[in-house]
Amino acid sequence: MDAEIRFFMTTGDEVKFLEFASKHIDTIEKDSSNNSNSLKQRFIIDECELLYTPTQLEDNTMYSGVLEIRILAEDTCKGQLRATSIYKKLRNWIKKKYWSRLAFINKNKKDRLMPSRIHWLGPEAKKWKEEDSKKHLLKLSKTSWMEFDIGF
Repeated sequence: MDAEIRFFMTTGDEVKFLEFASKHIDTIEKDSSNNSNSLKQRFIIDECELLYTPTQLEDNTMYSGVLEIRILAEDTCKGQLRATSIYKKLRNWIKKKYWSRLAFINKNKKDRLMPSRIHWLGPEAKKWKEEDSKKHLLKLSKTSWMEFDIGF
């Protein structure tokens, strides 16, 4: 089973998050397993890891970042309970400090806004979106049809 939390962060939001995360994890490494241009980082906890993909900002579009953990049925890494506990601390930190009332635009229902309670918007990212709501876009990924707005 996997667990993940998705978010939109500016560089300033990310600095604060990484400051908090670095107090709980052993080390941060660049993840080069997929390709050399990957922005993913591995948060190492004992022999376990959390995968962190930062939010990307290109032109006027912010693409969702993600923090994820692989939770395996068998104890495959020393410290899995600690890694799970730290994942929950990081997730709860985001949930406490970030805006959760985003909505996605449903293209199949005449662009109707639909609530999304699983995506989180950092404080600076929220200000960025509010500066020019029409021009500043929040998207799940470069290939996704999902576009978010500040909602309900």
